[in-house]
Amino acid sequence: MLTTRLLVATTLVVGFATLALGASETKEQLTKKLWPRERVLGALDEIARIKAAGMMSESHYRRKREMLQARLSGTFSPTMLSTTNPPLNFIQNAGFEEINKNSQPNRSRWLWWGGWSWGGDYENRWEDRPEYVRSGKYSARIKCLGKKGRIGISTPKLPLAAGTTEYEFSIWAKGEGENQLFLNFESGARGTFRGRIGPEWQQVTLKGIREPDADGYTVYIYVTGEGTIWLDDAKLVPIGGQRDDRTPAERRGSI
Repeated sequence: MLTTRLLVATTLVVGFATLALGASETKEQLTKKLWPRERVLGALDEIARIKAAGMMSESHYRRKREMLQARLSGTFSPTMLSTTNPPLNFIQNAGFEEINKNSQPNRSRWLWWGGWSWGGDYENRWEDRPEYVRSGKYSARIKCLGKKGRIGISTPKLPLAAGTTEYEFSIWAKGEGENQLFLNFESGARGTFRGRIGPEWQQVTLKGIREPDADGYTVYIYVTGEGTIWLDDAKLVPIGGQRDDRTPAERRGSI
């Protein structure tokens, strides 16, 4: 069961799975659609309640409140939202730049991504040493500290693109020691990669095939070996499919 803190972190990032794949829109239009006034006010009430219960620090509360107030005033500029349709990248926080410092070491340390640990002794951590970062300021580091088992991070449930039956997930990775990377499409699509990651950055690519009657899908990243794996610059795109460049009014009239 997710902790209240993780639920709050999930609430405070863009709910991309709720996005209808319609005509192309600006980042400002998408932000307004995904964060209506009622949702922002509800989030403000929620973080105030959690702080009052002693489960959120003053500095963390202040940052979240400032972000939500900026959303309310229309001055907030999201850094993780794709604005093309179909999107050029379904993944938000693809470069692991948005960090959740309040999460536990065996859970997701990054906004938008979920995480957990099933056995073994591992640590999830952001990485800022330049030689282990492919782009930006940070990468994701998953390290085995002792006994091997399985630890993972995952996307939320992702939306389908009209007319598309295949999706391509890619991520850049580098590793040390006897590591083992396991990528898997689940819960609506099928596709698996397993392999050891070498000491130089390499792009790992995996195709996912949509299952019949699926209404979405999820991509999981597991580490199942020893050593360390660094991850950066994730991307997920539909293969084929149709763009829908009609206006919202035109789409409503076709129903």
